[in-house]
Amino acid sequence: MNPHRLRRWSWAVSGGLALIAASTSLAAGPKSGTNPAPAAVRLDYIDTMIRESWESASIKPSRPATDEEFLRRAYLDVLGRIPNIKEATSFLASGKDPGRRAKLVDYLLASPDYPKHFATLWKVTLLGRKRPDRDVDPDALTAWFRRGFAENRPWNEFARDLIVAEGSNKENGAVNFTLAHMDEGAVNLTSITTRVLLGQQIQCTQCHDHPSNDWKQADFWGINAFYKGLKKQDVMAADAAGTEKYDHTLLSDVPTDKFASFERRDARLGIAFPTFLDGRKISQDKDVNRRKALADFITEPKNEAFSKAFVNRMWGHFMGRGFVQPVDDFGDHNPPSHPELLDRLGQEFRDGGYDIKNLIRWIMNSEAYQLTSQATKDNEKDETLFSHMALKPMSPEQLFDSLIVATAAHKAGGGEDNTKRRDAWMGQFIFAFANDEGEEGSSFQGTIPQALMMMNGELMEKAVGGKNGSFLRDLLDRAQLQAKGSVEGYVVNALYMAALSRSPTRRELDTARAYLSNNYDTINVMEDMFWALLNSNEFVLNR
Repeated sequence: MNPHRLRRWSWAVSGGLALIAASTSLAAGPKSGTNPAPAAVRLDYIDTMIRESWESASIKPSRPATDEEFLRRAYLDVLGRIPNIKEATSFLASGKDPGRRAKLVDYLLASPDYPKHFATLWKVTLLGRKRPDRDVDPDALTAWFRRGFAENRPWNEFARDLIVAEGSNKENGAVNFTLAHMDEGAVNLTSITTRVLLGQQIQCTQCHDHPSNDWKQADFWGINAFYKGLKKQDVMAADAAGTEKYDHTLLSDVPTDKFASFERRDARLGIAFPTFLDGRKISQDKDVNRRKALADFITEPKNEAFSKAFVNRMWGHFMGRGFVQPVDDFGDHNPPSHPELLDRLGQEFRDGGYDIKNLIRWIMNSEAYQLTSQATKDNEKDETLFSHMALKPMSPEQLFDSLIVATAAHKAGGGEDNTKRRDAWMGQFIFAFANDEGEEGSSFQGTIPQALMMMNGELMEKAVGGKNGSFLRDLLDRAQLQAKGSVEGYVVNALYMAALSRSPTRRELDTARAYLSNNYDTINVMEDMFWALLNSNEFVLNR
């Protein structure tokens, strides 16, 4: 262990222990009052139904989240990062404004980081994080989603385009969803279509009837038959040297009257023509565009499963779990925790034109979303009634972007440099945290390899460095010029606001100031403090 790392370890187990312990207790400033809810029938209904579930279970909810807790949570959920110091102090200074939280939600939804974050979320949902084969362009899919979220496109239009997209995978990013899953008879495409857009895991019926639902083996293959006739073509182009190289892939539909064939459990051959889950069929004529017909079935307003699947997935994103959990496993075997509320929100979402931003507003302005994550003895065993906010491990993208924001690393590197570092970080994450089946993990959950990556990784070394031009060096220079009184107090307050979006408690402030005052090498002590804060549970958890 090198001397500098040893100092950090000493800080963590001695003087810094009080700081980290206080951080992981989620202490933060004065409690805020409950935010007045926007005048919306939907929000009133959400709060009423959730409260009725608490009363029925004789559970008392946790206290409202403090403004500091709500601020950080909202930034992570909507923008995929923590607030910077300026953003945090600006919101916290509006403490007497009764509508500050609703205004913050609207502010975040207007930020360019909202479509950026949600585009990444959906790219990961549909493609994962590993780089796919050459005929799949994840960047084009991300850009397509990003434009759509920036325009606030209705969800039914997103879904329809994903199903029917054709043409170049460079020019039409939605094409990459189908290209990524169409091989091997479009079995994976069938599965992910119903799982993501309808919340139903009918892949269980690929080989046999579902043991606890009414789904039959023919249901899976009836959906699969809609994808017969897909054709992809790689297009080559000459580079500057005249060498033919891959340029893009074209996706199209070939007229077909094919059916899906499958082996039944009794070893007989089964066949299935394009048939939706409710039994409706389409013409077998070759002039029928099967994917458009499937898109019609899935996105039509009377298909309640479509709107409820998206509402449930979004509720799960913001609340840590859906009404149905896992969020893509609807069925008689897995009933929702709040069936009436899910039905109502699905209906309101559909009747409101599948407006994603409005749905986000309903969830974030609800009483349940604005509760603290600190459970009480009364509700600590509750996992389904939303009586306290769930602790959500950050995704690797959230963690990387939050480290960049906290340490102001973007000022030193620049956009392109940060993009390369982000890609490298994702590669390290996938390599370190893949499971025994070779599948990637989804979040940082406190394992030993994850902890070592955070404590010793190259990104962390750069993030907490005190060289000229760094966040810490600039902070110390500002403190020496601007601090009205204690330089140590100025530094400690800034470190806490940068990493944890809050001011230190009195105990934390006194401990850190004493540590700074008793050491001559101020910048190295600042590095140790910042490193401890960035490795605390309070930083790596979305609470």
